[in-house]
This record gives sequence, C-alpha cells and structure tokens, in this order.
Amino acid sequence: MVTTQIEGASDNCWYLDTGCSAHMTGRREWFLNLDQSVKSQVKFADDRTLNAEGIGKVLMKTKDEGQSCITDVLFVPVMKSNLLSLGQLLEKGFMTKLENKMLRVFDRNHKLILKSPLSKK
Repeated sequence: MVTTQIEGASDNCWYLDTGCSAHMTGRREWFLNLDQSVKSQVKFADDRTLNAEGIGKVLMKTKDEGQSCITDVLFVPVMKSNLLSLGQLLEKGFMTKLENKMLRVFDRNHKLILKSPLSKK
C-alpha cells in the first residue's frame, strides 16, 4: 500500500492499494455523479463490513494540475480514508511504473496522475 497526499489535508489522502478490489471514499462531495440505487457491502481483511451507498465518478487533480476521471468509485459514508485499487486502475487501462523508489500512475492518455515515493517501514 502506498499513500499520496493531495492538498495537504489528511482526509484528502488516497491509499493506493494492490489488495482492494474497488476504489472507495466517504467524501460525497467528490462525486461528479453518484448512482445511489447501487448498494453493496465492502468486507475488509479483519472481517469488518461497511455499507456502500452508491457508485460513481470522481474527478482527481493530476500532478500537472490537469484532471483525470476515476470511474466505479464506491461511496462508503463512514470511511475516513480513501482507497484506490491499483488492480481496478490497471483493468481500466491505467499504467503503473515503479523505478528509483518511486511509484507513478498514468491514465489512459499516458498522463501522470499520481506520484508517490516508496517508504521503508
């Protein structure tokens, strides 16, 4: 799991996760559109489950001050963190590059959207 900070606030932090199967956030105001008729449950590794109250599109600022649209993001109201599924990004045509202790994520147009240093822990 890698984290990238967006605009300095902790609730704007996205965790890039190779283990999660879906993007998810609790930030309703980030959605461009939200289909609240789609209800589901999200199960975590510790066996907790949370209710997803919809699915939609979120617009993210890219590293070059542009924008990239992330689709199929679950709205999980009680979530304090925001998860981006690297697997789901790859399925949708995004690309990742890992070199020189840096993880970069590119959109379908080869535009850099996220860059995060890998930390030693």
